[in-house]
Amino acid sequence: MTEFSATIIGAGIVGMSTAAFLQREGCKVTVIDRLPPGEGCSFGNAGGIAFAEIVPTVHSRMLLKIPRWLMDPLGPLTLRWSYLPKAMPWLMALGRNAMPDRVKAITEARAALALRVVSDFETLLKAAGAADLINYQDTLRLYDNEAQYLAEAPEREAKRAHGYVTKRLSGGEARELEPAIGPSVHCGVFHGGWYFVSNPERVVKSIAADVVKNGGTIIADDVVSLTRLGNRVSEIVLKEKGPRKVDKLVICAGAYSHLLARQLDENILLEAERGYHMVLPNPGVSLSRSLTHARTPGAATPMEMGLRLAGSDEFAGLEAAPNYKRADALWRNFKAVLPGLREPDSKTTRWMGRRPGTPDSLPVIGPSKTTANVWYGFGHGHMGLTWGPTTGRLISEIMTGRKSNIDLSPFRADRF
Repeated sequence: MTEFSATIIGAGIVGMSTAAFLQREGCKVTVIDRLPPGEGCSFGNAGGIAFAEIVPTVHSRMLLKIPRWLMDPLGPLTLRWSYLPKAMPWLMALGRNAMPDRVKAITEARAALALRVVSDFETLLKAAGAADLINYQDTLRLYDNEAQYLAEAPEREAKRAHGYVTKRLSGGEARELEPAIGPSVHCGVFHGGWYFVSNPERVVKSIAADVVKNGGTIIADDVVSLTRLGNRVSEIVLKEKGPRKVDKLVICAGAYSHLLARQLDENILLEAERGYHMVLPNPGVSLSRSLTHARTPGAATPMEMGLRLAGSDEFAGLEAAPNYKRADALWRNFKAVLPGLREPDSKTTRWMGRRPGTPDSLPVIGPSKTTANVWYGFGHGHMGLTWGPTTGRLISEIMTGRKSNIDLSPFRADRF
């Protein structure tokens, strides 16, 4: 067992998973976040453990759809034009990473990261007494017509090559499985590996409670700055509690992580891919699994608090006010395939969160290249919940000198 103290900035799924796996290596852990565990971006995601989603978010075929999406202010992707100059370096890098050779390399890296996703989830949730939060029902993808289905053949082939089976169902078979699906659905396909959790916030809070039970500390405060002495961070400065000495530091601060990395002279391309959700406590339909719809990115997931409709991608920076009309648009999209879906009412809730996205759809996992006692775990984009526990395990392995089961070079901090 390795004994050292680790300070982790960020109490989302990545930060709490890192704390839990480091504890297993005998480390004393302290987690710092201005929000309680699981109440940042981890709170409002679609709940997917989407380990089969190995093809990057943006590829050459997706690029062709982007101009049409950008013309619709409530479409699946929007950019607030006043933010364009700041987003331009990230967007240009996105375009470069959508080329076929890069997509192939990124797919390989994502597939490697997916290898132990489910087992890492089970390790943490079983220890926390919350294994019942995982639902082992594969998500079903729905298509309006044959053209939509055929257009995604390359993604299904990439999955098949890595061992993920995407079984096709006719529209009638999909409705037998999920009677709430309407007659407009032409066919459906199992994703090949996309389970879901019934409450993402409770996932993180359960892990956090286990960390505290095992001697860890969680501090509610905001990290203002990092103080370097030579090539090490000697202390961090908290907004309320002031300076605090650190031994080893892990930055898992989601969409704010690059601001801290910048203090260490590292330029990491990271954007807040702002996502929205709507929760219908009384949805009028019943589902046994999560659904995605090919026409419009997003997912409908049955959860403890109701049916969550989640998705959208908005580029507007960290601080711009939410546009909850984008949450309402999710309801209209899913009403087309779930005709019994009730209209939002006074009990309906809406939310916006900031996904930390990199232009190559890969997270940053590993050591800082400028500072000897700093490690990174952020930039998971749409895959934060899925890759969170695995990221925590990988960081703990790196910090304690254990050999990893995958090549970590695609996730290095200086690749940008």
